[in-house]
Amino acid sequence: MKLLINFISKLGVDSVSRLIGFLTLPVITRALGPEGYGLFSYLFIILSYFGFFIDFGYLNYGTNKLCDKIDSKTVIGKIISLQILTLIFSFLILIVVAYFFLDLSKYFMLLMFSLTYFSQLLAIRYYYLANNKLYFNSMAELAGQIIYALLIFLVFTYSPSVMNLIIFSVIQSLVTSLFLFLPYIRKNKIHINLNIKANLKTLKEAYKLGLSSKAEGISASFVILCIGFFLNAQSVGVYNASYKIYLILLTVIQGASYTMMPMLLSYVKNKDRNNARRISLIFYTFIILGIILSAVTYFFSEIIIMVMFGEQFTASIEILKIFSFTILIIPVWMFLALMLLAYNKYNYVLLVSISSMVFSIILSIFLVNVFGVIGAAFVLPLVSFGTIAVCLYSLGKISKSENFRLIELFSLRSAFEELSLLLKRS
Repeated sequence: MKLLINFISKLGVDSVSRLIGFLTLPVITRALGPEGYGLFSYLFIILSYFGFFIDFGYLNYGTNKLCDKIDSKTVIGKIISLQILTLIFSFLILIVVAYFFLDLSKYFMLLMFSLTYFSQLLAIRYYYLANNKLYFNSMAELAGQIIYALLIFLVFTYSPSVMNLIIFSVIQSLVTSLFLFLPYIRKNKIHINLNIKANLKTLKEAYKLGLSSKAEGISASFVILCIGFFLNAQSVGVYNASYKIYLILLTVIQGASYTMMPMLLSYVKNKDRNNARRISLIFYTFIILGIILSAVTYFFSEIIIMVMFGEQFTASIEILKIFSFTILIIPVWMFLALMLLAYNKYNYVLLVSISSMVFSIILSIFLVNVFGVIGAAFVLPLVSFGTIAVCLYSLGKISKSENFRLIELFSLRSAFEELSLLLKRS
């Protein structure tokens, strides 16, 4: 019942956040057009590459540590201490390097955008995730989204510019992070230790999940980097319009993932044989969610693009249809990745993520060069198929050492049996 309440409350709040995003997105894209919106998106991607180590997979690392019943003050203190050092390093690199490859106006925009780095220190989502308080994360996102929407409708509509949009994004990230951090710090103290040796030890513990997380980020963002580099800002805008819809839909799947993550970790770590049925039910929950969202995206892609972005973004319709196939298969990827995380097989988690990154880099360079922006749309579906294959290979290896049958995880019969038991109990 707690799982259901968590999922419904999170999905409800997240749906409101997504709705607000739907309302602001048309205002932004219509005001800036494909070129202006593409420039904003391109700067965001560049910023994420400079901040490589600031958000270094700490959502998974922190959640896993806290699920092992390690004191939250210790875990959060270690993570924030390491983030402070990496923030200083990243910011210095950005100031120096970006100066040489961006013109002055874009350089100042990027510096302003980099203030979001400070918000990442305070965004302790892993604490609430590990403690099954998902509504905190959702409410924080909602608070940031409301402030952002007010700024868009009250200020941006009268003074639309890429710089203003960047400033509002910085404010949004700060509001979100404070909403997460302040309730915790009011009742707890965090010990900050900037000793390099101690932080290197934390980095050593987290680097596999960190590299895994960053590899996943590169898998999704490298194609946008290639479009901006090989094509132009307008092409980035056309691609990113559909990609934005994809991300909004993806949050629904991620909501299910985060809701079931603590329970799935518990089922895997507990050797009760009945847990195989429960795991299979979780798997088919992911599958059904993917099918529904994929069908809606494919059949209503034209309506979505026209309503959200207008005729300037007509080229985005075909891209969104291609993305619908990614939405269909991405839940399988998420489920398998959670299974690898649950077994604490960080080497395999890292292998899967790096494989995904390599697939993305190779496919992005080839498809963008040969087929342009339409070719770019095929990158994520192809990467997803390749990554699922690597996940299955890794779980096959783990099944031998952990003494379980891989086929049991995907048993439709077991899922129905568990669902029947749950319905009887309710």
